[in-house]
Amino acid sequence: MEPVILGLVLGGLYALLAQSFVLTFITTKTLNFAVGEFVALGAFATIAVSSWSWLPGFGRVAVGFLAASVVGALAYRFIVLPFTTQGEHDTRWLLSTVALSFVMLNLITNVEGPSPQRSDTARLGGSVDVLGVGVSKQQLLLAVLAVVISLLLIVVSQRTSIGLVMRAVSQDPETTSLMGISPRLVGMGAYAVAMGLAGLAGVLYAATVGASPVMGAPLLVASIAVAVIGGLGSLWGPLLGGALYGVLSEVASFQYGAIWGETAGLLLVIAVLVWKPEGLLGRRMEVKL
Repeated sequence: MEPVILGLVLGGLYALLAQSFVLTFITTKTLNFAVGEFVALGAFATIAVSSWSWLPGFGRVAVGFLAASVVGALAYRFIVLPFTTQGEHDTRWLLSTVALSFVMLNLITNVEGPSPQRSDTARLGGSVDVLGVGVSKQQLLLAVLAVVISLLLIVVSQRTSIGLVMRAVSQDPETTSLMGISPRLVGMGAYAVAMGLAGLAGVLYAATVGASPVMGAPLLVASIAVAVIGGLGSLWGPLLGGALYGVLSEVASFQYGAIWGETAGLLLVIAVLVWKPEGLLGRRMEVKL
């Protein structure tokens, strides 16, 4: 039972980051492979204002979210959008976001240094008992937040005019532009929210491991895997993918050693791609990748 509970909790962190990929893909059919650096950006932005005694803890967390959001919107406008002008099969954005990853990594390292920095913002000490298993409060917070944010995104997507506009832009950007809706602004909004979520995850994750320029790198592969397993076209997908990937990884690590944990998760990705390429909850569609 212990590896199952721990896997579900760990899967929450992956699911939160996976939503960043799903949001941008649903709206713009692109992915940002610099998500790991946005995790670090959110963490360091919060540390930068940690000495502002007049700003409450919630405000400091909001700074991390907003910093990543603003940079995310600008990244879409100037790094992604210019490389999507040649139709659905134009994949230059993939290389541009990889380049953005290296640029951000170097900038953050030059400004903050390579060593981890302690972050006390939104830190929850101790653990709680979950079905007889001791779980870190900080990790449990991330898992609960992933569920709450995922449900909120689903409600917004399915029940509001904002969600209707997002789906319309995704399916036919040319027609929606003729109706007075700007696909560029919708894409910038999607990237702002998506990268803001990555920054928020970075703020909460840094309270456990410390903030460093490379703190998001170990999470990147797992979060992409979770998004692929659940389905890049489904906002429910990260929750299912996170649960499956987290539990399988933890059970394999518990039974056969840590090296088999990540391997088991990646084997699950391969199995899903072979059996259901669009993901377990995704719908079959033509994609750029």
